[in-house]
Amino acid sequence: MTYCFSGTGNSQWVADKLQGLLQEEADSFGLVFPVYAWGIPKVVTQYILEHLEEIKKAKYVWAVMTCGDDIGYADLILNQLLEERLDAVFSVQMPNTYVCLPGFDVDPADVAKAKVQETLKRLPTIADSIGKHEKKTEVVRGSSAWLKTYVLRPLFNRFLVTDKYFHTNIHCIHCKRCVRGCPQGNITLDADDNIRWKHENCTGCLRCYHRCPCHSVHFGIFTKNKGQHHL
Repeated sequence: MTYCFSGTGNSQWVADKLQGLLQEEADSFGLVFPVYAWGIPKVVTQYILEHLEEIKKAKYVWAVMTCGDDIGYADLILNQLLEERLDAVFSVQMPNTYVCLPGFDVDPADVAKAKVQETLKRLPTIADSIGKHEKKTEVVRGSSAWLKTYVLRPLFNRFLVTDKYFHTNIHCIHCKRCVRGCPQGNITLDADDNIRWKHENCTGCLRCYHRCPCHSVHFGIFTKNKGQHHL
């Protein structure tokens, strides 16, 4: 069994490619998801905690994490959540999607394409390792990994994993794509048919931002003149 969480589509693309390369095995459990702030998305953490006993019954537990550049110590956090049951973990670079701070934007088209092509080349090797139930860790931690995961990440989660800064501008056409697409069901319409965030369980995936056809969803002033991306 494989669990996948994907906001903008990067992880879903990887999961779909892996599915075509792997044979489904009843005795293995896989996770495919993006790294958020050098850690685990809130929604993935919730899933693991709710299904931990089921996951621990698998003879082989593996994970593939997508990231723009590096993952810090996200794999260690994952292994702790899984109570040291993680047998193999891989990180693969995919196009950047985080745009909610100054200096962060989507990748130029050529960089995004190169990342996708490189990951496409790696996936058969990753699938081979998973198929053989190899125990390995192949991740890019990046520089200052401890600082990113254990100092910056808690601050990021406290102040920036929130929907209170989201809004739509005058270009919104009320197509409701953000309402239908929110994986947490956290977006709704008010009595005047305007888009509203519920302030309940946003996981910070940015699907509403990246998949808006009119580029009318924004996160405060931070996303002004930023790009969009989804696979």
